[in-house]
Amino acid sequence: MFEKALVMYIYAETPIHPGSGTTLGIVDLPIQRERHTEFPIIQGSSLKGVLRNALKGAKKGSNIALSDKCENCPDKEGNEICKVCGQVFGTQEGVGGISVTDARILAFPVRTLKGVFGWITCPLVLDRYKRDLNISGNKVDWSIKDLKDIEAIIHSQSNLKTVFKENGEEKKYVYIEDLQLEAKENDELVQNITEEITKALPDDSSYEGIKGKLGNDLVIVSDNVFRDLVSLTTEVVTRIRIDPKTGTVQTGGLWSEEYLPTDTIMYSLILIPSRPAALKVEELREDLRESMEGVKGTSEQVARLLEKNYNGRVLQIGGDETVGKGFALLKLVEGGRKKC
Repeated sequence: MFEKALVMYIYAETPIHPGSGTTLGIVDLPIQRERHTEFPIIQGSSLKGVLRNALKGAKKGSNIALSDKCENCPDKEGNEICKVCGQVFGTQEGVGGISVTDARILAFPVRTLKGVFGWITCPLVLDRYKRDLNISGNKVDWSIKDLKDIEAIIHSQSNLKTVFKENGEEKKYVYIEDLQLEAKENDELVQNITEEITKALPDDSSYEGIKGKLGNDLVIVSDNVFRDLVSLTTEVVTRIRIDPKTGTVQTGGLWSEEYLPTDTIMYSLILIPSRPAALKVEELREDLRESMEGVKGTSEQVARLLEKNYNGRVLQIGGDETVGKGFALLKLVEGGRKKC
């Protein structure tokens, strides 16, 4: 039974490669996808590992270390020293204090004729998002009627809109990649949705521009169009390995990798069950200990710990860290209490 939930938003600052291994398809190293929808995902086990690994070897006094023991963690045998880490993320002997779900796609960036680029989403994605928000205790209420494959719902102030006169009648379109979609304006619906999605970004001034663009340039397309675009318009990069002796491509050293593009927005749920044993607060670093004052209940303590330690932090997800890939901004939003 889960006592508390956090929504963890993931904003791609650079392309991300959550790899799924090799394939028989065109791309040698594809990204992770749902089997039945082909929508991109990041597996929950990967995300949990990212959160946990960020603590390993953190310097004493740094704003990511859980305690002063993190500097020497893991020990020579590879064991974690800080007991709080095991309480939160689990140990070989027992489960931890959180459950991390697969990250689902929420808004996918695409090229557009006007406005440089925009984000697309679809009724299926938004319906899932609404249900997940309800699980976390964040109630939302929007409904999208049947949407044809040739239509798109936009805000009236969208920078992506193109207006033509056809037979004396004004026609509005949105051009996404090589698609022409009839623009249907619905300010109330788009605004309600973007108000939730913009929670994925920090409140500081450096993200004001991208928040404003997201508020205006989100496009709701049909499920079929969304599936096709997230399947066919990801970044595919060809990479090579050079033979140091010859200076040419090494035999077998040519391959292609698939990436989620920069500005992709995903989300995951962090579900916190009720645990009888309270956290070992005395082992935490000083500011974390101070933030725990007056916080009662293990689930409340874990939620406070996660928010304070990871909120607004850029962590590396997936492969290719040394070539600048996989850096993503995390934003944790606390939901209401709801046992499920």
